[in-house]
Amino acid sequence: MRESRERHILYICLILALVPVLLFRDFTLSNELRYLSIADEALRNHVFFAFTNHGEPFVDKPPLYLWIVMLCRWLTGGHYMTLLGLFSLVPAIIIARVIDRWTVHDMDGVGRSMARLMLITSGIFFVSAVTIRMDMLMSLFIVLALYEFWRMQSGEPGDARCRWRFPIYIFLAMFTKGPLGLIIPLAVTAAYLAVSGRLNRFFRYWSWRTWSVLIVLVAAWLAAVYAEGGAGFLRKFVENQLVDRTFDATRHVQPFYYYLLTIWYILAPWSLLIIGINLASLRHSVVKSGIQTFFLTASFTIFIVLSCVGSKMQIYMLPAVPFMVYSAAMFTPRYHGSKWIRTSIAIPALMILLALPVLIWAVSQFPSVDYLNNGLFYAAATVLSMSGGNVLYHLYNKAQPENLAQIIRRMAGGIGLAVFVAAWALPAASSDLGYGKLCKKAMKVADATHIGSVHAWRLDHAANMDAYLGKQIIVEDDRSVPQLAGKGAPFILLTRKENAKSLNAKEVHVVGAFAVVVCNQK
Repeated sequence: MRESRERHILYICLILALVPVLLFRDFTLSNELRYLSIADEALRNHVFFAFTNHGEPFVDKPPLYLWIVMLCRWLTGGHYMTLLGLFSLVPAIIIARVIDRWTVHDMDGVGRSMARLMLITSGIFFVSAVTIRMDMLMSLFIVLALYEFWRMQSGEPGDARCRWRFPIYIFLAMFTKGPLGLIIPLAVTAAYLAVSGRLNRFFRYWSWRTWSVLIVLVAAWLAAVYAEGGAGFLRKFVENQLVDRTFDATRHVQPFYYYLLTIWYILAPWSLLIIGINLASLRHSVVKSGIQTFFLTASFTIFIVLSCVGSKMQIYMLPAVPFMVYSAAMFTPRYHGSKWIRTSIAIPALMILLALPVLIWAVSQFPSVDYLNNGLFYAAATVLSMSGGNVLYHLYNKAQPENLAQIIRRMAGGIGLAVFVAAWALPAASSDLGYGKLCKKAMKVADATHIGSVHAWRLDHAANMDAYLGKQIIVEDDRSVPQLAGKGAPFILLTRKENAKSLNAKEVHVVGAFAVVVCNQK
């Protein structure tokens, strides 16, 4: 009962810490705004499988997450971060709950409490919980698929239902983000069976029923793509998903050792602890139970598979994080009291301790981060610094030593509180970080001046502003703007504020780092 209450309190605290972020932050310029734009275009064109991005075929992503964005837009009439963010935050909580339930017989309450805190506050998991992307949803389906496999091979009750749910979850993972939804469960289950000396049972779980369900569902999906987009669109979609993104990537191309360099901040601030314990467990051969073997195998298999895939980004490692964290927590009692365990906590605590002086230095040295010069950001940095100092004090206080779980609770609590405080400063910073306020101002100026033509110049991903403006925006280059300015019909130009000075316009409205310029006004 006590553990259940503690778990629910943790989830409530997570929501309280992150909901202000969802309330106040703007959509990111690259991916989030693009998904909104594609969803709007799909609704206008009445398509559900053959998506386009400003008229060009969009074959990068399967439809499930875009359907969610479209549904939210259809129901509410707009795009709201708070609503869309729930489709990352809720899956994050479910992942934590599933992994927790999975390990209930193999870890004590203290170990699971420690693991929950590390998982929820680990860098990429924490950020992904409030990011408008499909990665957390795909990770949820992968975790659920692997959980069903575990139940099948363990002979738990409900085996028949597991055999149907297993391929359905795999398909949903594929339907969310593509072939990795199949490749990761396939590789993990095969690796685990090989490590445990039961590879001959592979087709017991990847049986005709599993493949039949997958083939039927994928075939229906591709048939729908063909029916809506034709043979050309289908060919581009298949080539992109199976060849370009998996083997011969043209975007996000990184060397095979990319994750060896990035895993340290993917798991931050627990990187040294998690990686150190997992590697030490392999070296010292302390793996005793099947679930320890499975979680450790899943961690390394996903890492290796993603390292072999052509396209690489930090967020792609998200499905591995729950297994890495809980695997380390399982082995922690074996190394309790070790000096290197204490060091692995002390180093990130020291870095957190420096949060406030680093912020003060950055604001004074870099004009581009002037939006951080806000009392609430300073307050959040102060919370972090105090948290780091508090952790170091209790970590090395020989008079009143604390166990690792208490130390982790102190650091995780400081991180959560700092995020909560900083989130309230986002409205003031949003005009420098996103296009929401810029587009809102542009629409007001357009109404006041009765100018309908809106252009953009020297702005990243400007075409996706149509998600805010409700109409297409004309993107100009350095050759066209000088020709347009000073002659012809009036138009509204959106650009960075430093670029607006060269246009000699009579009416300029500065919005954070950007500007709304009325050009050719009579």
